Amino acid sequence: MPNTTNLKGSPMKYKHFDDIRPNHNTSFVMLYFAACRSLCKLEAAIRRTNCGKLTCRQTWLLRRIQNKFVQMVALHKSNQHNDMITVLNAKYPTGIVIDLKGPQGNVFYLIGLANKLIKELGLSAEETAEFKQEQSSATTYQAHLALLREWFGVVFVGD
Repeated sequence: MPNTTNLKGSPMKYKHFDDIRPNHNTSFVMLYFAACRSLCKLEAAIRRTNCGKLTCRQTWLLRRIQNKFVQMVALHKSNQHNDMITVLNAKYPTGIVIDLKGPQGNVFYLIGLANKLIKELGLSAEETAEFKQEQSSATTYQAHLALLREWFGVVFVGD
């Protein structure tokens, strides 16, 4: 875990990426603008301590962080676009979002969800038989995920 020093002089510890749980109270846009504001404040604080100037290394590091923000936004927009296509191209789009790192990522939960959706959507006997045939031929976890994407437009996060 990378360490740095906070304002009080004690080391700050960053959480590992996989240890961060999703928070549904914030959106990506909110986080992006909060990070940009923090970066501007950091630049201003560095300028105050260096008589209004930044060293080449400080300028380079700040621009590198700024470019990483731009890359994150581009990746996020790409993923949103792909998720939207997945939902729209599904046979029965539901738009359900499942975090695979949580208890809903269990394959037995996913199979149960599929059976529940079949009942709720009122699929015909032929469609139900077709789905059950595909479900029984899905031998891997990834195959089950693909089946739920294809049939019900389920979007998975954390995979």
